[in-house]
Amino acid sequence: MIISLIGMIYKYYESFGGKMNDSFHNSNRIYFDCNATTPILKDACQAVLCTMEKVYGNPSSTHMAGAEAKMILERARIFASEVIQAKPSEIFFTSGATEAIQISVLSLLQWISAQKKLGTNFENKKILISATEHKAVPNAVEHWCKVLGLDIEIITIPVNEKGHLNLNVIEEHAQETIFLCTMAVNNETGLITNLKNIEKIIRKQAHHIYWLVDSVQALGKIDLKLSELSIDYATFSGHKIHAPKGIGFLYLRENAPQCPLIVGGGQEQGVRSGTENLPGIAAIGVVLEKLNQRKKGIESSQLRSEKELFEFRNILLNALNEAFPSIEFNTDLEESVPTTLNFSIYGLLSKEIMNAFDAAGISISGGSACNSKSIEYSHVLCAMNLPEWKKASGVRLSFSMMTTKNEILNGVQAILAAGKAFRNSCLNLSCSIENNNLDKIPDKSSFHGVIQFQYDYSNTWLLVDSNTKNCIIIDPTIESMDRIASFIQCRNLSVQAVLDTHSHADHESSRKKLLNKLNLIDNSNDILGWPGDENILLFNSNEWEIERLGTPGHTKDSVSYLVYNKTNEEKLEFVFVGDTILTGGLGRTDFGISAVNQFYNTLHLLNKKFDDNVLLCPAHDYNNSFATTWGVEKNTNKLLEKAINPFNVMSLNEFCEEKKLIDSELCSNKVQGKIICGLIQSSVHIEDKSEPTINPEKLNNEDFILIDIRDKTESLLFKDWNIFGIEFEPISIPMIQITNLMIDLLQKKSNFLNKKIVLLCSTGNRSLYIAKSFRRMGFQNVWSINGGVAFSRLRSDEKLNNDF
Repeated sequence: MIISLIGMIYKYYESFGGKMNDSFHNSNRIYFDCNATTPILKDACQAVLCTMEKVYGNPSSTHMAGAEAKMILERARIFASEVIQAKPSEIFFTSGATEAIQISVLSLLQWISAQKKLGTNFENKKILISATEHKAVPNAVEHWCKVLGLDIEIITIPVNEKGHLNLNVIEEHAQETIFLCTMAVNNETGLITNLKNIEKIIRKQAHHIYWLVDSVQALGKIDLKLSELSIDYATFSGHKIHAPKGIGFLYLRENAPQCPLIVGGGQEQGVRSGTENLPGIAAIGVVLEKLNQRKKGIESSQLRSEKELFEFRNILLNALNEAFPSIEFNTDLEESVPTTLNFSIYGLLSKEIMNAFDAAGISISGGSACNSKSIEYSHVLCAMNLPEWKKASGVRLSFSMMTTKNEILNGVQAILAAGKAFRNSCLNLSCSIENNNLDKIPDKSSFHGVIQFQYDYSNTWLLVDSNTKNCIIIDPTIESMDRIASFIQCRNLSVQAVLDTHSHADHESSRKKLLNKLNLIDNSNDILGWPGDENILLFNSNEWEIERLGTPGHTKDSVSYLVYNKTNEEKLEFVFVGDTILTGGLGRTDFGISAVNQFYNTLHLLNKKFDDNVLLCPAHDYNNSFATTWGVEKNTNKLLEKAINPFNVMSLNEFCEEKKLIDSELCSNKVQGKIICGLIQSSVHIEDKSEPTINPEKLNNEDFILIDIRDKTESLLFKDWNIFGIEFEPISIPMIQITNLMIDLLQKKSNFLNKKIVLLCSTGNRSLYIAKSFRRMGFQNVWSINGGVAFSRLRSDEKLNNDF
């Protein structure tokens, strides 16, 4: 009978003065990102502590202390073998799944290399890797093929729209396949792979196909019976099952090729040398023992049963459907583990969903980063060939075997609150939730002035007069069309014009599609949407007047829209410049519809029309700068500076030749697969090279104006201002309206002028980009809170614990 590892460690821990219990630390936040990592089981934590303090012997030592350590190691190995139904001799402890993958791939590829040297012919042999595999696998295969000099064709196994592997492709290539890599459970969608169906195909072949199965997300969620399958390598990670990071294990079938990644003292039967991570092994052993007990029907207060997990999923499904009627699930609910939900919400980007959930107290993950204008799609959703909106909106919610029903119910309340906050921010129009405790609904007049919708480096601009309920739209993109329509309908705005600043070389304008979506008649007189013959737009506004100015160059029909303030002596304050002027660059002029000769004259014209403080609103933003000024561009763009220098005027021919050279360097460059519309600098010039950040504890010691630049949705949901130690809520200026603050400061109209401005967001990334943009314009008193809300919360928790 196997001695209980939990019992052994319990004995050691009790003798050392400790006491074990079933609780574990949990903050007020709801952690629904358990496929990324899991909270550590309390017993596992105490196993680590006890092993480090009490059973610290080297398992390779022959004395009693070493024997005790060896006992813990081997008991953990036995429990691992029991969970996956394998032999203990086939279990090898590693630092985690990534190392286990490296050992697996290197073992097989080194064997191929050795066999080739012996004369075995591997010509036309192939390696098959599923399209939705974790990146660690294909990256490892490519790396070790390169290191070993192996030229073996790698075939990607496609999947259908639900993520299921195309078994016909496996069968088609099986005769030439030497190595197959698949998953047991997908980490992004939770889809369960039918391993037995794959087994039937590959074992019909006359030769052996070596088979690696990433089993990281399967352990504890499905019943793994490796004794009934002919898998050669299977990889596992401790921190996905409530053990610490830095421990995992590899299943390596007897007689399968093996090659150590780390050589040394020969530990782990020579497969993985180095003194074993005994505290980590003890911890994962405790978890594995509990999984074994659960398989035998022994209830655990720490680990939920499969029935409970499915119950939890149904509760979350109902809440998500209620909060977001336009939701669509990318997880095949019929054939997936209960703990993973991947979904998209029509009209919202994944980063917006994540940010709102984060503000509501829920941690989830997605395919895009909040510090980037570019949308980085999940390779899994791309492989499933989902529509563009689903890929851009995809997020993953994952709970764990330790999640409690109370956490699920708290999560439901937060999800419903997020749904309502989106509706009250005009981004979730179909939401019909009532009775949520959102104290403050944003005033519909709060969106006034310049509104900036960003998608994949592209800007769509709105100029909104909330007093007259009128607006104009500039440079609409197809990706931003739905959110613009929702915004306009929610606020009952009258659209005076939908304008482009230029024709597009690579795609059709979205202007007419947006007009159709808004049920508006196209009353334009030209292809760019200008509604009259005069160069002054009859925009029904008491504040602004708009002038059309021909600025050919990027395209022959490029125009800029100059906005004058009627209440400020008809002063030119900002300009929608399209791709004529970009932050740190000029629009490219090598398209068939470009006019490089006219660009030279355009720059001189703009220099006469613009003063240095005129804000330029470009159609693309490649530098996370939001907007720029004419003065900044004159001083930082070398070609522009030379072209308009009054003391050493660059000739037209010189300009055209230099511009041609610059554009030729852009021809092969793309951002996220799309062409770059003009010269962009990798970094922008700032006099002060230090980061414009400030630590949150300084907020109480200095005079400042605190501005929350997060979306309205996030501001509505966030309540914990006490973490900053302040007694007031900050001013809310969402990122999509930040250009209004730029205009006010540039025109010296703002009450914030000459005052210290401190910006905050969730993590400090977005606010830092904005602070850098203000600094670039010369405003040195603008700062970003270092680490944002996340760091401030951590410091607040530390202070609370220290006080306690």
